[in-house]
Formats: sequence, structure tokens, C-alpha cells
Amino acid sequence: MSAHGVTLSQRQFDFCFEKVERLGLSDRVRVELRDYRTVAADRLFDKIAQIELYEHIGSENHDRHFAFIHDLLRPRGLYLHHSMTRRLTRNPWKPLQTAGYQKFLGGFVIPGTSLDDIGATLARMERNGFEVHDVENWREHFLKTAELWEAGLRANLSAAETEVGRARARLWLMFFSLFALGFERKACLIFQTLASRRAIGPSGLPPTRADFYRQGALS
Repeated sequence: MSAHGVTLSQRQFDFCFEKVERLGLSDRVRVELRDYRTVAADRLFDKIAQIELYEHIGSENHDRHFAFIHDLLRPRGLYLHHSMTRRLTRNPWKPLQTAGYQKFLGGFVIPGTSLDDIGATLARMERNGFEVHDVENWREHFLKTAELWEAGLRANLSAAETEVGRARARLWLMFFSLFALGFERKACLIFQTLASRRAIGPSGLPPTRADFYRQGALS
């Protein structure tokens, strides 16, 4: 078994590379600092896990993204899609009206961020050759996560201001507070979706979500 990870974050790359070396896994685990779109499709993968990338590629690229991931997987290969989403409005003419928190996020914290809704995400996955097996809402998990991040930064605010400056430290404190509130009010959510590259015949997956966890469907 081998693993191949890619990231655009230098710090993330450095952390992962050092850990792989420390654990003596360099013969089985490869980590690269590169754009995922430059990974060649001449080698097909059994499983792909994508964690909070989708929010950053722009809504105009969503179908292109799924088509690319599809082509990297072998038939029946598994795909874990982890992404933040937004709640649809009740207005059928403006189902994705931009909310204030989205303007703040895209304007000050993570420029270019674009949140999909879960229905559109699943439709795009099916349109681009995936069979969806399981969709799990992690909103309450991330509500707790955002609250812990906020509490941790607030407890160490003076040190953070010294390291990155008062404005940036307080911007991120506001960000954590805002998203804790967003998750609490269900304005934003996070889903983990398990899908496979569609092929005729059995998927080979265990029958229930409990079996996914117990048997490690993506391990």
C-alpha cells in the first residue's frame, strides 16, 4: 500500500514531510508541494480523499473539478469529498443569495471562497460519473471545533498579536466566532460524502455506515 499527498501550503508540506521521514514511511508515502490539477492521470488511484479544497476553486470550476477527480480514479475507486456548504434560501429565484458571513469570509479571511449547497454538489458528482454512497453532516462536529479554536485563540490572544499583529489576530478571532455562530444557526454546514467512480456491478463497499467506519472504507 502506498499514499501520495499534494498541497499548496508550504507549512503543511514541511509538517507532513518531516513526519513521514520520522516514521520511516518515505518508501510508501510521497508528499509533494504542487497544484493537484497537475497530477497526471496516467496512474489511477484506488482512493482519493479531498479535505476542504472545494471551497477555494470557484463555482465555475466545480464540474471541471469532479471530472478531473473521476479521471484519476480506477473504476469503482473511492472518493471522500469533505467540504463546507451553505444553506439554500427559501426563494427559488435566488437560492444562493450571498449572505453577510460569505462576504466577510471572501473579502477579508479567504479571498475567492465559494460555498456550494449539498444538493448541487451531489448533482455535479452524479453528472460527472460518480455513484454517491453516503452523505454525512458534520455541522455539530465543526461547531465544537470552531468554539475550541475561538477559546484557544482568545486565551492566547496577546501571544498571537505579538506574532502576527493585532489586526490579523483579531480578524481570525472574529472568523472563529462568526463560524461558530454560523454552524449553530445552520447557515453553514460541513458534509463528508463517500462516492465511487461509477461502474456496472457491485461497488464492493460494506453495507452500512457503521461498517464503513469499522472496516475503514477509505483507509
